[in-house]
Amino acid sequence: MKNKNLWIVGSCICLLFTLFFGCGERTGEKEYNKAMASWKNGDLPRAQGQMEKAIRKLSDKEKKAMANNQLGIILWSLDKNEQAVEKFSESCRLTEELTGANMNRGITLYHTGQLDQARFEFTKILNEQPRNAMARTFIGLIHMQEKDWKTASEELATGLKANPGDPAGQNALALAQLHMNNGSDNAIARLKQIVVAYPDYAPATYNLAVIHDQWLHNKSAALGWYRQYLQKAGPEATHADTANRAIARLAGTMSENTERTPKQTQPEAAAQYIAAGSKLHTAEKYTQAIDQYEKAIQADPTQKEAYYNMGLSYYSLKKYPEAIRAYVDALKLEPRDANARYMLVLAYSQQGKWSDAEREAKALKQVDATRGESMLKYISDSRKR
Repeated sequence: MKNKNLWIVGSCICLLFTLFFGCGERTGEKEYNKAMASWKNGDLPRAQGQMEKAIRKLSDKEKKAMANNQLGIILWSLDKNEQAVEKFSESCRLTEELTGANMNRGITLYHTGQLDQARFEFTKILNEQPRNAMARTFIGLIHMQEKDWKTASEELATGLKANPGDPAGQNALALAQLHMNNGSDNAIARLKQIVVAYPDYAPATYNLAVIHDQWLHNKSAALGWYRQYLQKAGPEATHADTANRAIARLAGTMSENTERTPKQTQPEAAAQYIAAGSKLHTAEKYTQAIDQYEKAIQADPTQKEAYYNMGLSYYSLKKYPEAIRAYVDALKLEPRDANARYMLVLAYSQQGKWSDAEREAKALKQVDATRGESMLKYISDSRKR
């Protein structure tokens, strides 16, 4: 599970871009310009409505294609990923030319775990634009998701030849080479170069923390990198919760080693925190619930229920990597927990990680044949879509 914590993509999705340049006086173009103004002002729901109205009134196919592309970007920003894919697809259908909508569609498909469809889009782009660094990088990222580290390294290196100043590509290449060579020196060197050249690029800092934590078991170095990550990325960052948990764990372990006194568990306090967390979860206050479960784990790390419930809250927030980590921690304490295994299958499925989902579904079948068979069928059907 080590590689699950590495931040591969970074900020690639920020490369989505707009393509509409019309400034005419016709009704559809006026609505388009209103939508763009709302989008730039951050009023995304209004921008969505205005752009939909513009599309209905535009008659020119090229402008309609551009408007659909922009609507896809707005929908993606609103976390309406399936609708975004539909609008990017409509944009591609309306024009025979290869446009930014193809790239946007591929990026959105990648981030929603639809890797085969994303690969098709990026391959189509590369057939016409062999030196397109962004498409090449995403092909490499897809191979990383499939754990084909050698091909991923080759594709990412090719992309970086065309765009050596891409920190996300450099970051991904470091991780691919780390897994391929099963060594950390080159990866650490590359990641440190990114930190120096792009001091605001937080993913490299986070990955340095994970490598020192889980590969090298260098607790003091890992602690320093986790803290640097939080300083750069802020409290709302993608991996802020995981980093804070790691800091608490590492700081606590180092303190215990220094004092040479075993940590006393507090099962009664842990039970109270779990109960409080469950109430917050029921009230859909998932972030607050997670705080309570973390306190329960600090009070008694052997509380399987705390890890499992934490996974449920992360899952409700659609933070699937964090949910997976919590379910795995629960299963370390009770490998035959069918509920934790079932939720682990679902979390992998939400990310489109079908190989991981299938592996866990087979394990689920050993303890719950009905649910295990059901999930294996679901995975098989999903792969065919």
